[in-house]
Amino acid sequence: MTDPIEPEEYQDPLAPTMTPGRGALAPQRAKESTEEWGVQVAADYGYVGSASLTKGLGTVTEQSAEVAVVADRRIEDDLIFLIGGNSQMFSFGYNGANIPLPNNLLCLNMILGFDVALDEGNEWNMRIQIDPGVYGTMQSLGWHQVNVPGVVAFSNIVDEDFQWFIALRADIFNFFPVIPVPGFRWQFDKAWVLNGTAPKPAIQWRPVEDLDLTAYVGGDILNLNVRLADSNPNTLGNRSLAGALLNYFEGRVGAGVEYQVTPNLALQLEGGATVWRTYDFVRINDNVNSTMAPYVQAALRGTF
Repeated sequence: MTDPIEPEEYQDPLAPTMTPGRGALAPQRAKESTEEWGVQVAADYGYVGSASLTKGLGTVTEQSAEVAVVADRRIEDDLIFLIGGNSQMFSFGYNGANIPLPNNLLCLNMILGFDVALDEGNEWNMRIQIDPGVYGTMQSLGWHQVNVPGVVAFSNIVDEDFQWFIALRADIFNFFPVIPVPGFRWQFDKAWVLNGTAPKPAIQWRPVEDLDLTAYVGGDILNLNVRLADSNPNTLGNRSLAGALLNYFEGRVGAGVEYQVTPNLALQLEGGATVWRTYDFVRINDNVNSTMAPYVQAALRGTF
């Protein structure tokens, strides 16, 4: 989600580009929350056209969706409590015989965390967040799919135009259980913002200050780490996929626009190409990739 261009309205560096469910890795500035509950909502839907799979497995199309709600409340002058929920799903349509890949990937998780101001000026902030839930497929959501990924992040507000952060993301379902994630946000002109934050870096342009329309060009990395069912009968390279860990990654490059429908509700439309996709079965050291394919996506963002 693109943030307001006015530099005095500083926001979390990741808030412009991440839904609540995908988890803002950097802390929010403490002054944004009040003693009353505030709510962020997000809904995304995307479609990816046909792409060829490696290993001669056939072709695949994709639908992706995510819905998330996060509430926050200041409980101390320097402490904000976060609580919410998230659902993320990928649904695949295959054309081919005996394709061993799952038809869908699904997570249902809570979001629990704290934002802490580390100094009186709120220039240094920290976030601690966990996302306990089930990470599997629609056919396999049980105790073996329970996971508690989390993040610890620090951000520094250098001035109203430049902020940076560093985060450590932990996930035992991932091939790399702990991943460092750096990022920054730089407003180098009144109408331009360079948002170098994973998973959706972008250059944002608001041509007219009074016009509630922002254009952006950039990338997006989608990821979901799941465990397949213990009863999964499929094999890949003569290795069983029963109970296998799957790290799904997708890289997109595109452009879009965001229209501020009301002060509290924004609509995003974008399109481009999915340039990279991999199903990585980390425990059996094998993977399946796909070729490039076009995508379109629509999203709603709300704050209340």
